[in-house]
Amino acid sequence: MRINSLALHNFKNHSDLKVNFDADITCITGRNGAGKTNVLDAVYMLSTCKSYFNAIDYQLIRQGADICALNSVFSNGQQIDLQLQIEQGKKKKLKKNDKLYEKLIDHIGLINVIMITPDDIELVIGHSEVRRKFLDICISQTDRVYLNCLSEYQKVLEQRNRQLKLFAQHRHFDGIIIEGFNAKLIPAGRYIYEKRLEVLAKLNDFFNVIYPGISSGSEKVVFKYQSDLILQDFETLLNQSVDKDLALERTTTGIHRDDIEFEINGYPLKKFGSQGQSKSFIIALKLAQYRFLSETLGSQPILLLDDMFEKIDEERAQKLIDLVCTDEFGQIIITDTHPERVRKHFENGNKNINFVAL
Repeated sequence: MRINSLALHNFKNHSDLKVNFDADITCITGRNGAGKTNVLDAVYMLSTCKSYFNAIDYQLIRQGADICALNSVFSNGQQIDLQLQIEQGKKKKLKKNDKLYEKLIDHIGLINVIMITPDDIELVIGHSEVRRKFLDICISQTDRVYLNCLSEYQKVLEQRNRQLKLFAQHRHFDGIIIEGFNAKLIPAGRYIYEKRLEVLAKLNDFFNVIYPGISSGSEKVVFKYQSDLILQDFETLLNQSVDKDLALERTTTGIHRDDIEFEINGYPLKKFGSQGQSKSFIIALKLAQYRFLSETLGSQPILLLDDMFEKIDEERAQKLIDLVCTDEFGQIIITDTHPERVRKHFENGNKNINFVAL
């Protein structure tokens, strides 16, 4: 899959911007604050229907405007026109070849991208929700059943939690109602849990092939999935936690509480990893995600590299560039403040590069 062109209207700080992606590698250059990262975020949104950086949609609309629009042309042997519109107080609208999607979830998996940004350090030091989100996005792009189970699980979980609050307010409990929610949560939760275990193991294998080339180290990294479901069946867990759920007015067990622990040489990376190890880890993890998507889908995702050369040392940056310049990687879009720095890193590569100044 490739993106051929992108037009932004009132998206973040861009009133009107048109970018053509004619080369294997497109480098978006400009000073800090020029909106380079916003171009990458727009490409990411056209894949996932969500911003990489902003959880609230109306924050994407340029200040003083009521509507923002993203218009793009992709190709994978045939042309795909996508138009995404966000309007204050209304739901997002996405059209593919002028046909409106009834549900945005139906678009997920068509356009696949991998974003690597300095903010990804949260995958190491952040809350468990960040790591679950990473894994969910990765799997959802390759497994429609998983995506539907995840959507169902989140919907039923919210309903169950609201009911628990009502039980507390009215000091009344109805086990039949809770059993009805459990009957929907259990099959979705089991599928999600099993798929996460399967895909995480594959990512770990890809990671340990990639990581030595990025870090120049011999560390062994292990991904450990942490879940209550490892020790007990989900149905048993839900039944055992009813009293606790009622007391805390929320569902206290399930795959929505799971986490991933990254161990390096037997120690948690979050606590004992150096800054250099963490940076190498993030790059290798995202490239492992790239290879998983590429092999599973049989096509190369678009790789988005945001401001990488400002945050990692020159040696590590060159190793990254040497790796992504191989035939295993397809279209790449990079942002940087210094075009000459990018030229230097890619001068021995076999991909053509185009520069777009903002």
